[in-house]
Amino acid sequence: MIKPTPYPPDTRAKGWRFELDHERIRQSDTWALAASEIRPWLLMLWMTAWEQTPCGSLPDHDELIAARIGMPLDQFQAAKARLLRGWWRADDGRLYHDTMTERVLEMVERRDGERNRKAEYRAKKQAELAAAKLEQAGTRPDESPGSPDLSHGTDMGLPRDSGGSDATGTGTGTGLNKKDIAAAASIAGAGAHEAGASPPSLDADLTAEQKATAVAAWLRRREKGRGKQPTGTQSNDPRIAAWIAAGVTGLQLVEAYDLAVLDREKTQDRGPITPGFLDIFVAKVLNPPQAASAVNGKKAAAPASDPLAWATTWPGIVAQGAKLGITQEPDELPPYFKARVVAAAGLSSNDRARLQSDYGVRV
Repeated sequence: MIKPTPYPPDTRAKGWRFELDHERIRQSDTWALAASEIRPWLLMLWMTAWEQTPCGSLPDHDELIAARIGMPLDQFQAAKARLLRGWWRADDGRLYHDTMTERVLEMVERRDGERNRKAEYRAKKQAELAAAKLEQAGTRPDESPGSPDLSHGTDMGLPRDSGGSDATGTGTGTGLNKKDIAAAASIAGAGAHEAGASPPSLDADLTAEQKATAVAAWLRRREKGRGKQPTGTQSNDPRIAAWIAAGVTGLQLVEAYDLAVLDREKTQDRGPITPGFLDIFVAKVLNPPQAASAVNGKKAAAPASDPLAWATTWPGIVAQGAKLGITQEPDELPPYFKARVVAAAGLSSNDRARLQSDYGVRV
């Protein structure tokens, strides 16, 4: 089956080094099935794919692949089934592998994060310079402490930058005080935490597999940021697939992750945040307890005549599932059963919005 291209066609490593996860390689089925004389060619194949454009891909052409890795064509074709195990063809005509795709997406996220940090650093330095200019302008020799600012004419409506200049770019020399300096300093002190906490990209035009890959890469990156070894985090994890099917958003995953970290800290558990552990908190975020507002009061129950009434109660969800031929598995959690029923029912975005606004029900 031909799949969508997982990232832009001009994605390149640009000097970003390719790191081999020795433990993951040795535990992989491909490595276990490959004969000892084939394993060095596997490593060469992966390193060659990393240098291609798009990064992490290969041409769908035996002779070209063999030439790229320096392997005799007849030997490559004899070992092709092992060497290309797990590789799939995308709609751009090239070959991709899930593991390589994850590494490329990790690289792109980290590179974007580095770009954001550099931009924040430049903004910080500019704000510090602006604060210094404000401080210098506020203590000029021709101004005595405690004396009121003198008006230099009205400047109402004129835009000002943090350096105390008007729209023409010239200094005004008026009305500079400690509040202005503090505001500039607060900009200068903005940290990079927000960039580090950026949620995974779960755009609507991505496939479920691409979303799962983005989530796995994001979770590993967050755990590495905490100094943890993100073992067991793979894009084919059924729990990640369940989150995607339930319509989880990137911000909801960030919220669930923060709750999971707080729980680890509370119990002094040094273990990593795995998909299995995070799953508990994703379920809490996706299905928060319903509470009536003290201001607006409790939402009215859905009338039986409303075609969406089934989605507002558990018995209604069970009945709708039976109507669609869906039953809850013995070990299936209610949120996942509900997600399957909602997905099969084909609710539109307008339906979901109305359930939220009319009845306070989020699906």
